[in-house]
Amino acid sequence: MNQSVVESNPFYTEMSALVDAHNSGDYFKVIMLAPQLLAKIGNAIGEVGEEIANCIVGDCLSDDDKEVYRLMGKLEQELSDKAYIASVLVSYYESEFWSKNHSKKEFVKYFTKLEDLVALRNLLAHEFYKKPLPERRVKNCSKSAMDLLFLFANHEYLEPSV
Repeated sequence: MNQSVVESNPFYTEMSALVDAHNSGDYFKVIMLAPQLLAKIGNAIGEVGEEIANCIVGDCLSDDDKEVYRLMGKLEQELSDKAYIASVLVSYYESEFWSKNHSKKEFVKYFTKLEDLVALRNLLAHEFYKKPLPERRVKNCSKSAMDLLFLFANHEYLEPSV
């Protein structure tokens, strides 16, 4: 997987800041901010996907249908960042982004990274001063967050138009 983003990527600045934080050992910053950025990138991917779907089947959907889908998308995003980000992972799975033989394995790998990231983020947010956390877990979780961010940030829908 590509572990960089091009400067023309709309999330280049945020990604660069988190890469720098991870590389300098500020894993706390990465773990706390990555879920928000994942949701933001997922939203951008969803908007482009929605535009594409609207161009393809737009005539088949009534204005009421479009409004219902828009509201459901908004609700899904507001329910929890974990569920919203997981729905983007499901879209990777459904679109056969990963090869057929490895699709489930890749989905489970990234979903597990997401679960650990959100769990550790919540733990740090609520019990940061109560329990010392193993440095290795924090570092690995930060690395997992970066893997998820690069997966999302390098989505084909975010590539600049030529």
